[in-house]
Amino acid sequence: MDIDTLRSFLAVAKHRSISKAAESLYVTQPAMSQRLRRLEASLGFPLFERDWTGVVLTAQGAYFLPYAAQLVRDLSNASAVLGEAHLPKPRSFAEVVNHPRKVLLGVDSWLPEPSVRAVLQAALARYGIDDFQVITRPATTLIDLLELHQLDGALFYSTGLEYPFRCEAAGSEGMVLIHPVGSALREHSPDGLKELLAGYRLILFDNPVLTHHAAITTELIETYSISRFHIVDDYRTMLSLIRLGGCITVVPAGTLGNALSPLAAELPVTPLHGLLPAINIAVGISDAAGSKGLAEYFPEKVTQLLQNNR
Repeated sequence: MDIDTLRSFLAVAKHRSISKAAESLYVTQPAMSQRLRRLEASLGFPLFERDWTGVVLTAQGAYFLPYAAQLVRDLSNASAVLGEAHLPKPRSFAEVVNHPRKVLLGVDSWLPEPSVRAVLQAALARYGIDDFQVITRPATTLIDLLELHQLDGALFYSTGLEYPFRCEAAGSEGMVLIHPVGSALREHSPDGLKELLAGYRLILFDNPVLTHHAAITTELIETYSISRFHIVDDYRTMLSLIRLGGCITVVPAGTLGNALSPLAAELPVTPLHGLLPAINIAVGISDAAGSKGLAEYFPEKVTQLLQNNR
């Protein structure tokens, strides 16, 4: 899968015609068709089908399209920031690309502000502010970067601790139920939770949260026989839907400390101790951190600070 193939896919989706898409990208129609066949073969599912209006996306193609569009946009943005040295570009671009850093740390984008603060405090305890950088990414991206030795350390939600890099539990969080005003878990038992969940659509999070937390959501769905769902990709949408009624969800307790906690504060929140397993907050250290003195203190320091910041 390459950038030209993804652009071809997006062009066919836009024009609903292989010939028009080929013309827009200045390639031949056979070449365009071959790109699409290779892409479908690599993905393992069909992207297009034909109807009376022309070439249309399959259900799988429609799901894949926003990820392809985002990937193409991200690559274009990265190329614009890096650019060619002789071409003029905003000073901010140069500052970002050439900004010196010695230690690169990551924080799961779903972790609340106290967790971010713990990582920053741990870094500042050992390094000057110009000697490190903290990035916020989904847990799956942080795990990939740790494995690729492109991240020194990271803090993230995890259902396990088995990774091809050093990983330790810095703490854990119980799961909580966020439900509409006026509803309540009448009995703290599996039957009580099943009864409450049956009255609402369960909000599920799309990728990357969906894949990373599949074990927890699968257990929840199967244990409590949930059959009605609403899919979102952002916790602000989640909270708004629950506030409007008709939807309910289960999340790690710490996510309520995010920026929109005032909205969450208007909703009933019920801890699910004993009804669902807790989730780990994990500290990962890559092999790249060995020469920077990070491995010796970072996991212990972050764990201590997490406890202090709660």
